[in-house]
Amino acid sequence: MKHFSTTLVSVALLLIAACSKPSPSPSDSSFPITWAPDATAAQRESIRQLAEDLVTVESGTFYMGVQSIFPSMPGFDSTTWYDQRPVHLVNLSPYMIGRYEVTRKQWFDIMGDGTGTDGHYTIQTATLPMSGITAEGVDTFLARIERLSGLHFRLPTEAEWEYAARGGGKGRESDRFSGAYFKEEVAWTSTNAGNEVHPVGQLAPNALGIYDMSGNVGELCSDIYAPYPAETQFDPIGPSHWEEDFRVVRGGNCYSNDQNCRVYYRSHDYPKREMYYTGLRVVMSPIPQQQ
Repeated sequence: MKHFSTTLVSVALLLIAACSKPSPSPSDSSFPITWAPDATAAQRESIRQLAEDLVTVESGTFYMGVQSIFPSMPGFDSTTWYDQRPVHLVNLSPYMIGRYEVTRKQWFDIMGDGTGTDGHYTIQTATLPMSGITAEGVDTFLARIERLSGLHFRLPTEAEWEYAARGGGKGRESDRFSGAYFKEEVAWTSTNAGNEVHPVGQLAPNALGIYDMSGNVGELCSDIYAPYPAETQFDPIGPSHWEEDFRVVRGGNCYSNDQNCRVYYRSHDYPKREMYYTGLRVVMSPIPQQQ
């Protein structure tokens, strides 16, 4: 009897040890993370979270832009702006894009100046999307991630952003907003946001499981703002220069009206100043599979 009790205790201790053993991080096994010696626990947590929240967008072709003349033709909407035309065909290679906008906590943890006690974020504001960014600040943010982890994140191109917002080939053609025909289902805008930015991921996602691509905060793209071409494009990255080199901002924000939050609406801002109510969503190119 004594031997039986001892065996039970031993089994119990083994089970406890097995349950308490930390499981490997999904991001560490899925992505080749190489941590810098000075990477803090907070930085590792936030970078892992960005990697774990990536959504794969398969390669595909779509009609980018909108037109208001031919209801039976691609890209029809009865109201458009001149810079959303012409509708043109775009072919994209696969990529991965963030399920959520980068949060205040992630931004300030990775930048190394956000402890949660210095006014940058609190428990209540940690999951708000980061906004008020500059293009230079974004470059520093992405470079810091790469130095700390070896992961190469980047901003989406304008075409990548629109394709993901439309559901990456899985969305409905009738959806004017990212995941719905009616904006209230998926977007914090002037009619429901109460003039406030909201925590990420509270409303419904689109067909790819991506949140807040319409409303809340605008999202910076890598392209310089310029007129659309008419010809078919393959993985377009935009021009190297156009007029004042404004940067493309997509998606609208919590102060935007209906029109400005649609998946094809284009906005822009001057990259050298703080872009209020503009944030970012990260992208990563697929990691080649080992043969």
